[in-house]
Amino acid sequence: MSDAENRALAEALFAALERMDWPAVAELFTEDGTYQDMPFETDSGGTVGHAGIIAKLEVGLSALDRFDLGVTDIWVSGDNVLVERVEVWHHPDGTVASLPVLCRLQIRDNKIAHWREYWDYNYLIAQQPDSWLPQSPRPRWD
Repeated sequence: MSDAENRALAEALFAALERMDWPAVAELFTEDGTYQDMPFETDSGGTVGHAGIIAKLEVGLSALDRFDLGVTDIWVSGDNVLVERVEVWHHPDGTVASLPVLCRLQIRDNKIAHWREYWDYNYLIAQQPDSWLPQSPRPRWD
Protein backbone atom coordinates (compact mmCIF):
# COMPACT_ATOMS: atom_id res chain seq x y z
CA MET A 1 0.00 0.00 0.00
CA SER A 2 1.08 3.57 -0.48
CA ASP A 3 1.88 5.85 2.43
CA ALA A 4 -1.40 7.69 1.78
CA GLU A 5 -3.39 4.42 1.92
CA ASN A 6 -1.66 3.36 5.14
CA ARG A 7 -2.41 6.75 6.67
CA ALA A 8 -6.07 6.42 5.64
CA LEU A 9 -6.19 2.96 7.28
CA ALA A 10 -4.85 4.42 10.54
CA GLU A 11 -7.38 7.25 10.35
CA ALA A 12 -10.17 4.71 9.79
CA LEU A 13 -9.03 2.77 12.88
CA PHE A 14 -9.18 5.81 15.14
CA ALA A 15 -12.49 7.02 13.68
CA ALA A 16 -14.04 3.59 14.44
CA LEU A 17 -12.50 3.61 17.94
CA GLU A 18 -13.91 7.05 18.65
CA ARG A 19 -17.38 5.80 17.59
CA MET A 20 -16.76 2.76 19.84
CA ASP A 21 -17.68 0.58 16.87
CA TRP A 22 -15.74 -2.53 17.85
CA PRO A 23 -16.74 -4.69 14.83
CA ALA A 24 -15.61 -1.89 12.48
CA VAL A 25 -12.27 -1.77 14.33
CA ALA A 26 -11.82 -5.55 14.04
CA GLU A 27 -12.58 -5.55 10.32
CA LEU A 28 -9.52 -3.35 9.74
CA PHE A 29 -7.26 -6.19 10.99
CA THR A 30 -5.89 -9.27 9.32
CA GLU A 31 -7.49 -12.49 10.58
CA ASP A 32 -4.40 -13.10 12.74
CA GLY A 33 -3.97 -9.43 13.67
CA THR A 34 -2.73 -8.58 17.15
CA TYR A 35 -3.49 -5.76 19.57
CA GLN A 36 -0.99 -5.28 22.38
CA ASP A 37 -1.02 -2.86 25.33
CA MET A 38 2.66 -2.56 26.13
CA PRO A 39 2.22 -1.52 29.81
CA PHE A 40 0.73 -4.93 30.63
CA GLU A 41 3.29 -7.70 31.16
CA THR A 42 0.48 -10.22 30.77
CA ASP A 43 -0.15 -8.87 27.26
CA SER A 44 3.30 -9.81 25.98
CA GLY A 45 1.93 -11.78 23.04
CA GLY A 46 -0.95 -9.45 22.40
CA THR A 47 -4.58 -10.25 21.76
CA VAL A 48 -4.99 -12.16 18.51
CA GLY A 49 -7.88 -12.18 16.06
CA HIS A 50 -11.05 -10.20 15.53
CA ALA A 51 -13.07 -11.69 18.41
CA GLY A 52 -10.20 -11.22 20.86
CA ILE A 53 -9.63 -7.61 19.82
CA ILE A 54 -13.33 -6.81 20.22
CA ALA A 55 -13.44 -8.47 23.65
CA LYS A 56 -10.38 -6.59 24.85
CA LEU A 57 -11.72 -3.21 23.70
CA GLU A 58 -15.07 -3.89 25.35
CA VAL A 59 -13.45 -4.65 28.72
CA GLY A 60 -11.80 -1.26 29.01
CA LEU A 61 -14.00 1.03 26.96
CA SER A 62 -17.58 -0.21 26.62
CA ALA A 63 -18.75 1.36 29.90
CA LEU A 64 -17.74 4.86 28.75
CA ASP A 65 -20.27 7.47 27.71
CA ARG A 66 -17.84 8.86 25.19
CA PHE A 67 -14.29 8.24 24.01
CA ASP A 68 -12.59 11.18 22.28
CA LEU A 69 -9.37 10.65 20.36
CA GLY A 70 -7.33 13.72 19.63
CA VAL A 71 -4.90 12.50 17.01
CA THR A 72 -2.04 14.99 17.01
CA ASP A 73 0.27 13.41 14.45
CA ILE A 74 0.61 10.46 12.10
CA TRP A 75 3.94 9.33 10.64
CA VAL A 76 4.02 6.78 7.83
CA SER A 77 7.05 4.93 6.52
CA GLY A 78 6.04 2.13 4.19
CA ASP A 79 3.99 -0.42 6.12
CA ASN A 80 4.78 1.14 9.51
CA VAL A 81 2.58 3.87 10.96
CA LEU A 82 3.14 5.79 14.20
CA VAL A 83 0.20 7.68 15.68
CA GLU A 84 0.42 10.15 18.55
CA ARG A 85 -2.83 11.05 20.27
CA VAL A 86 -4.51 12.09 23.49
CA GLU A 87 -7.48 9.99 24.54
CA VAL A 88 -10.23 11.53 26.66
CA TRP A 89 -12.33 9.02 28.57
CA HIS A 90 -15.83 10.18 29.64
CA HIS A 91 -17.40 7.99 32.35
CA PRO A 92 -21.13 7.91 33.21
CA ASP A 93 -20.42 9.34 36.69
CA GLY A 94 -18.88 12.46 35.14
CA THR A 95 -15.26 11.43 35.64
CA VAL A 96 -13.03 12.48 32.76
CA ALA A 97 -9.57 10.99 32.25
CA SER A 98 -6.99 11.86 29.62
CA LEU A 99 -4.15 9.74 28.35
CA PRO A 100 -1.31 10.54 25.95
CA VAL A 101 -0.66 7.50 23.73
CA LEU A 102 1.81 6.57 21.04
CA CYS A 103 1.03 3.56 18.91
CA ARG A 104 2.67 1.61 16.16
CA LEU A 105 0.68 -0.06 13.42
CA GLN A 106 2.21 -2.60 11.06
CA ILE A 107 0.29 -3.09 7.84
CA ARG A 108 0.10 -6.30 5.82
CA ASP A 109 -2.15 -7.05 2.84
CA ASN A 110 -4.05 -3.75 3.19
CA LYS A 111 -4.98 -4.54 6.81
CA ILE A 112 -3.50 -3.94 10.25
CA ALA A 113 -1.37 -6.91 11.27
CA HIS A 114 -0.01 -5.53 14.57
CA TRP A 115 -1.20 -2.69 16.81
CA ARG A 116 1.00 -1.81 19.77
CA GLU A 117 0.02 0.86 22.30
CA TYR A 118 2.55 2.71 24.48
CA TRP A 119 1.16 4.65 27.46
CA ASP A 120 1.58 5.13 31.20
CA TYR A 121 -0.58 2.73 33.23
CA ASN A 122 -0.27 4.64 36.52
CA TYR A 123 -1.15 7.94 34.85
CA LEU A 124 -4.34 6.45 33.40
CA ILE A 125 -5.51 4.36 36.35
CA ALA A 126 -5.03 7.20 38.86
CA GLN A 127 -7.65 9.22 36.94
CA GLN A 128 -10.26 6.47 36.66
CA PRO A 129 -13.22 5.98 39.01
CA ASP A 130 -12.91 3.01 41.36
CA SER A 131 -15.78 1.32 39.49
CA TRP A 132 -13.65 1.07 36.33
CA LEU A 133 -11.71 -2.21 36.35
CA PRO A 134 -12.05 -2.53 40.14
CA GLN A 135 -9.54 -5.40 40.22
CA SER A 136 -6.80 -3.01 39.03
CA PRO A 137 -4.59 -1.65 41.79
CA ARG A 138 -4.74 2.14 42.11
CA PRO A 139 -1.46 4.01 42.48
CA ARG A 140 -1.14 6.33 45.42
CA TRP A 141 0.70 9.55 44.67
CA ASP A 142 1.33 11.56 47.82
